[in-house]
Amino acid sequence: MNRRNSSRQNYQCVPESAERIILNVGGIKYETYRSTLTAYPSTLLGTMFQERNRALLHPVNGNEYFIDRDSKLFRYILQFYRRNKIVWPEPGSDYVSREELEEEFDYFQIPISYFSNDSNELPTQPVKISPITKIVSKKLDDFISVLQHSIIEVCATLSETNLQRFSAILTLTFAHENLISNGITSVVLKPKNDHLTKMLLKSLLPFGKLGYFLLDQYGEEIGKHLHKNIPEVTWELNHKIYGPTEKFYDIILNINYQFNRDDVLINSSLNFKE
Repeated sequence: MNRRNSSRQNYQCVPESAERIILNVGGIKYETYRSTLTAYPSTLLGTMFQERNRALLHPVNGNEYFIDRDSKLFRYILQFYRRNKIVWPEPGSDYVSREELEEEFDYFQIPISYFSNDSNELPTQPVKISPITKIVSKKLDDFISVLQHSIIEVCATLSETNLQRFSAILTLTFAHENLISNGITSVVLKPKNDHLTKMLLKSLLPFGKLGYFLLDQYGEEIGKHLHKNIPEVTWELNHKIYGPTEKFYDIILNINYQFNRDDVLINSSLNFKE
């Protein structure tokens, strides 16, 4: 008798994290459980409905949340949370296209790149990353940031005298860690500017001993990233070996800017609606 009562009590006790919620998407209401969404904490909805963010939410009628997105596309989003897989529309469908869905998955931070051709399933639990790995990853990000900052400093200086067009070549040389003490051997800027060159060298010194290794491992990816963020810059990476320990990496950054009236206007304070 006691066992039966205990079982009934456990069944009736619904965890707070699994409470039922209503998602009003573009006027269409979808009903699900909070736990269905929080099972994927790296996604937008998974983060949004975490217990720690409860105070930031403003439900209507106690458990209804409005989301200003396309309701017909959201059906596929919710299917992912319920089935742990992406269900694509039939090819040639007039109702919804794959391109629309890919944009929607991107908005909801569902990483479709994780899905292989053989399986549409995404592991529920995110991969745990070591704190030490995070330290190294941050070093890489900081290195990329200082390279990008160097480019911006050069452009800011050149734009002081000419807004119509300007160009420059910035060459950074990093030596193998065992060759010299500070790692970075030279910063060369054309057109010449001694004051700016000294500033750039100072900002790059903290990465002198790390630069060679990071370029050896991620040079191609860094170049693509910089060009994507700053299209006016092209990246060339040269590896020079003169002996067992005499190894260098040259980064050659070609900067070519041409004034575009519309682009400048769009990014200025003049671009506003009455």
